[in-house]
Amino acid sequence: MIWKKEHIAIEALRASALISQRITTIDEVNTRNQQHGTKCIGIVGGGPKGMYALERLLHTLHQAEEETPLHVLWFNESQDFGSGNNYRVDQPDNLLINYCIGNIDGWLREEVNELVPEQLSLTDWIMKNNTTNCEVIPTDFASRALVGCYLQDILQQLITMKPDRVQLSLIVGSVQDIEYSNEFCIALAHANERVSTDYLLLATGHCYHNVPPFGISEQELPAKYIASAYPVNRLDALPQDASVGIMGLGLTFIDICLHLTEGRGGVFDESGRYLPSGEEPILYPFSRSNLPIHPRGPVYGDARYAIRPQITQALQQLVDQRVTRQIDFQQEVLPIVDEEIRFAYYSTLLETKREEQVEEYIASLSEQEVFTIEKLLFPEMPTTQDRHLATKKYIDDSIKRAEASELQDPFMAAAAVWRELTPLIGDLYNFGGLTPESHEFLDKHLWSACCRTSFGPPVANMQKISALVDAGIMQFKIPPQSCIKYDPEQQNFQIGTVDEQYTVSYLIDGRIARSELVRQNSPLYTRLAEKGMVKIFQNGDYQPGCVAIEQDGRTKAVVDGQEIPLYFYGTPTEGILFDNDSLSRVRNNLASPW
Repeated sequence: MIWKKEHIAIEALRASALISQRITTIDEVNTRNQQHGTKCIGIVGGGPKGMYALERLLHTLHQAEEETPLHVLWFNESQDFGSGNNYRVDQPDNLLINYCIGNIDGWLREEVNELVPEQLSLTDWIMKNNTTNCEVIPTDFASRALVGCYLQDILQQLITMKPDRVQLSLIVGSVQDIEYSNEFCIALAHANERVSTDYLLLATGHCYHNVPPFGISEQELPAKYIASAYPVNRLDALPQDASVGIMGLGLTFIDICLHLTEGRGGVFDESGRYLPSGEEPILYPFSRSNLPIHPRGPVYGDARYAIRPQITQALQQLVDQRVTRQIDFQQEVLPIVDEEIRFAYYSTLLETKREEQVEEYIASLSEQEVFTIEKLLFPEMPTTQDRHLATKKYIDDSIKRAEASELQDPFMAAAAVWRELTPLIGDLYNFGGLTPESHEFLDKHLWSACCRTSFGPPVANMQKISALVDAGIMQFKIPPQSCIKYDPEQQNFQIGTVDEQYTVSYLIDGRIARSELVRQNSPLYTRLAEKGMVKIFQNGDYQPGCVAIEQDGRTKAVVDGQEIPLYFYGTPTEGILFDNDSLSRVRNNLASPW
């Protein structure tokens, strides 16, 4: 079952309207008479991480005995407080989360916030507000818009139950600049007034932009190059029948394809066949490897691969050792992971957990035959057919694997190993725990391949991609490792290699940009670096591109001998922290120490 807004009681979907009534402006904030002695705290970023930080702040204030008045200024680029852009409630319901609902809980269970009496997980929230006769089970999926409604319902509860001494102002606007001298002075784009805070947390999410893939300055970018697919309604301007190149074959690629097809009135019938509306463009997706993201079935409870205890213990020993030394990921961690991937593959294939039997079988194979992490992450596309048909077969085979589940299919069991070991790998990785060379290797060589293999979309979405190929809407013709050139006279893009070229009228960048402070791909963080308010994190001679922070998320920068009470949480810490799951309350939880 895929849960959508149409399945939920209207009363449970009203939080967005109630939250919007609390939105104010900097001018209004500055004209109010602040109570003497009021402390002011700023949060930049209205997504889940910003809301989690607000929840921890209110929880801490509730426990404190003092009665100092506090004013919280919460900034976001849009009115989507609580949900953020990723889970905005007005996006189409055909855009889905990529993990089942049983894994989503907007509350921290380790230290319960006593302000809010009813704290429901997503599964329980759907059960409470379900208007259908369908049973709600943790292995179901949901639309991202519905998850946004759940998150905003949490925010509404927090606003309703906040202590009286706390004033909360929601301010819509893009934070353009921040200065610090005893307090923070915050400037918004297109606003004359500025506002001050005593403390500041940046939970800015995906605020970075990709460097254009062709040799043109950002000031000269052609209108037909769409640098980001979000919000997806910006794609509505693309004309029907236009040829559209899509860079990237990950989760964003799926959103783009579905919005340009199903979002334009096309229909997937009961048999899964796509019936075009006639409004679709022709899509030409590609990536460096041309390997599409691998779907996965519902992962919850006992329906997941279990890592052997000795593997967990071996990695934990390395975690203990990193207190005194850095760990070499390639030499020390990768062999352990590879060993478990082989065991997962062959124990599932042979339907046995007897290690002796599995080892004997592996020993009987030639070195070229043995399944390894390289074969998992970088499989070879079949070359017996043309590129388009080979990619279609790869997609269909991946769907069959995901449908079989990781308890039945060897490949899916192997893919589950990386997912299950991610928390321990994070313990090794965080705050420069890996040697510089192996840190760079993991970031640049393995991480995107691991995401493509182990953190894919639900099967239902990949079935739609396959149907779009059958309908002729999608063409996998562009070769891997292609170069891109823009022809200003013809106003089109040439994509390909020396031997093989294709021309498209539009180009959508479907990659999600990561922090690259050296390349200045975020105006706000570039300004902070220029002012000395943040430092670029450096592990030896390797720079991942993120800000340097202390263990509690505070900037390591010092201005004029003064420590700055500037903190970071979520996506801005990627590169110094590993795997910032956007909805997790426990992964890299910097809200609690803040």
